[in-house]
Amino acid sequence: MYLGIDIGTTATKAILVDESQRTLARATQDYATSRPAPGRSEQDPALWIGAVQSVLAVLRQSRPDAFAAVRALGLSGQMHSLVTLDAHHDVVRPAILWNDGRGAEQCAEMTASVPDLAEISGVLAMTSFTAAKLLWLRQNEPQLYDRVAHVLLAKDYVRFWLTGEIASDMSDAGGTQLFDQAQRQWSPAILDGLGIDRALMPPLLEGYEIAGRLRPAIAAQLGLRAGLPVACGGADVGTGAIGLGCAAPGSGFISLGTGVVYFVAQDRYAPKPDLVLHNFAHCTPGWYQMAAMLNGASALNWARKLMGVADIGALVSKVEARYAGPSSLMFLPYLSGERTPHGDSDIRGAFFGLSPASEPVDIAQAVMEGVAFSIRQADELLTQAGSPCAVPGLIGGGAQSLLWCRILSTVLGRNLARYDDADLGPSLGAARLAMIGEGGCDVSEIATPPDREEVISPFLDQIERYDRWFEAFKAMFPAVSAYSSHSDL
Repeated sequence: MYLGIDIGTTATKAILVDESQRTLARATQDYATSRPAPGRSEQDPALWIGAVQSVLAVLRQSRPDAFAAVRALGLSGQMHSLVTLDAHHDVVRPAILWNDGRGAEQCAEMTASVPDLAEISGVLAMTSFTAAKLLWLRQNEPQLYDRVAHVLLAKDYVRFWLTGEIASDMSDAGGTQLFDQAQRQWSPAILDGLGIDRALMPPLLEGYEIAGRLRPAIAAQLGLRAGLPVACGGADVGTGAIGLGCAAPGSGFISLGTGVVYFVAQDRYAPKPDLVLHNFAHCTPGWYQMAAMLNGASALNWARKLMGVADIGALVSKVEARYAGPSSLMFLPYLSGERTPHGDSDIRGAFFGLSPASEPVDIAQAVMEGVAFSIRQADELLTQAGSPCAVPGLIGGGAQSLLWCRILSTVLGRNLARYDDADLGPSLGAARLAMIGEGGCDVSEIATPPDREEVISPFLDQIERYDRWFEAFKAMFPAVSAYSSHSDL
């Protein structure tokens, strides 16, 4: 038996699987994000610990015998979020999350201080990444920065709580912008150029390597065996890929979660920062090319709250019942700025075509389509960069909507693959890393595609209409860009 735990942005998810990777039990615990000021996004790491305790209690109650027989556990987590500990291993301040927009000034300083930053780190300087957040902390909260002894990512903090060991893996380190992707190590050039002490950064392991063992007190609390091996784990993008069997070059997936990730595995490091693509280390040996969009299912949830709708599922059902082609409205989904393809934390979203006749169902469909158009832009850039993906898999909460999947398939103009329990991809990937680390088996033996998949096909009669609407989507971007550049007037 194996456990996989995913520390997400809005919830922690856990699964219990047997040696055949059959899911025996699953659990989810939601938590809130603090927004102390516009553009800021934080979480108390204690929320993650409480959520882990909650989900494991559910698994234990659901399958007590199987839970007691767990042989190893693995972890997955939200990328980029800055967790800081002092010399006593106490949390210095709330974690600054990946979708926090502070750090724009620091990004400019980073680019000037380290001219080869993008080539070394695999991506242009952006506020989403850990480096900009750490520099912001140093410049704006120096009394707190001076206390920092350890810099971790979200899942690393949870693993520290479980084992008492400080560590991180290549894929999460790859998302900090402090990492040399080609050499798979912390970058002396970046750390020295930014004046960051190497001692702050954790030791690095591959995602499947055992990073520690369950502390007796925590084991007793959770109902697991003391000394249980805990795999280092990986960033949710990498673990989601392993959960879908995306380790071989050319295999890939689209994660339609809070944000959107479009992933294609590679066997080499081939950065394309000029295309606002990310080239990062995988959580197993290898690399991947990735487009990252900050606004995915979160945009639909925002629309739900804006319209005072309690149940997002009911809203989507109304869209499904009335769907007859593209919405009469156009939505540009840049509520939290954007990474791919614009690399601009200051741009904001917009609706076009609103009228007195516009209804919540029109707005909801336009949001779904706007996200799909953004994904098509990413698809074109990945193809241009030499990393096409013939049939991407679909995971994430948004993938549970068949209509949204078919709209995306239509916008892309080709079939997609949707898997059972698609939202558990990172959790399954974490469990698979634990299996590899504990059993010493080869990655290819464990990281196989799911047995059951559903082919998602386009609305063939709508492809041409969506092609025209996509051109309109791109043509409207200068309007939001110009507005954002003058939003302080």
